[in-house]
Amino acid sequence: MHETTRHISPLQYAIIETTSFMGIGIFEFPRVLVMHAGSDVWWGFLADWLAAYVGAWLLLKVAYVNPRETLLGAARDILSSTPYWIFGIADTVVHLILPVLAIAQFSFLVVTFFLPNTPIWLVDIALTAMSVYVTWWDLPALARTTQVIYLPVMAISVVLLTLLVPYMTDSYAAIPSLDLHVLPTLTGAFKSLYIFIGFEVIPIFWPYIRPDEQPRARRYTYLALTAAGVFYSAIIFATLTTENPWYLEHLQWPAVSALRLINVSGLIINKLGLLIVVLWGIVSLFFISIRFWAISHVIMPLIRRRTLTWYRGINVCLAVLVVGVSLRFPNIRAVDTITKKLIPPIIVFVYAYPVVYLIVARLLQHRRHHSSPSPANS
Repeated sequence: MHETTRHISPLQYAIIETTSFMGIGIFEFPRVLVMHAGSDVWWGFLADWLAAYVGAWLLLKVAYVNPRETLLGAARDILSSTPYWIFGIADTVVHLILPVLAIAQFSFLVVTFFLPNTPIWLVDIALTAMSVYVTWWDLPALARTTQVIYLPVMAISVVLLTLLVPYMTDSYAAIPSLDLHVLPTLTGAFKSLYIFIGFEVIPIFWPYIRPDEQPRARRYTYLALTAAGVFYSAIIFATLTTENPWYLEHLQWPAVSALRLINVSGLIINKLGLLIVVLWGIVSLFFISIRFWAISHVIMPLIRRRTLTWYRGINVCLAVLVVGVSLRFPNIRAVDTITKKLIPPIIVFVYAYPVVYLIVARLLQHRRHHSSPSPANS
């Protein structure tokens, strides 16, 4: 499989990059942020939003180190064997944890609210199997499918949020606080930054963009983060004004709980929380598909195998592994506990490795420049 010969458009790149982080945490957002930041929730969210831009900027810098090669392929040229394998294994683990948490969260949500008699394993297997199917034909097909589904889902989600307007009885709760408590706000921001974690796929997807379209893809990356931030802001506003902050802290899935209040006569689904779960289940599906694709394209350069057969085989193995691990969670409390423990080190890794990567690449470039013979001496 020649990774640099099949391309996606800048718009598809931006959409798939956004979907790569919006599939995790969306159902329980902004509970964690409100629990720590309280009335400073808006300042905590702005800190997260700014951190997402910084992370994207760093990862785009990493992508430009070798824009015609995926992350692990480029890392082979700048890292020695042991650091290369450590980095590859760490990146694989990060990408593997995210779909496990996403599947576990979504499965417990479905069973808790809508299908109480459905076995968890059935939901896990169905979601994972569909994710493997979506990734089966490699990135171009995955990008096109995501583009076709993602934009309508976002549009419908915005419409559903506007239907909450009659239920926004606690509008005072959305007023930003002027009494900033720095430490609790930053703590809440750090612990809720996972809503943007996933954009670390940027340098993995980068070589699939034509060289002449890469500047536009760069702009689209920031526009995608802007659109995602606006959408998250709408969720914060809707949940804060519908469910006051004190009550919101006790809800595992605030946005879904709020949307279940909507009752529109004449619709087959009168409690629209079910509809939003179906829609965001699709987003979760694409999130997991992107993770499978990313893990495969971390593993394949490590083992020096880049054929379509190896790609599909790795995806199937990953699906079995992810389902097996996700079924080990007995309840949503266990998922929440593991999330709290694993997400902080993942955040540190996602922000630390681009800095180290860029420093090593710059030092190596400087060394090669000084060791190469000058034209006068050649």
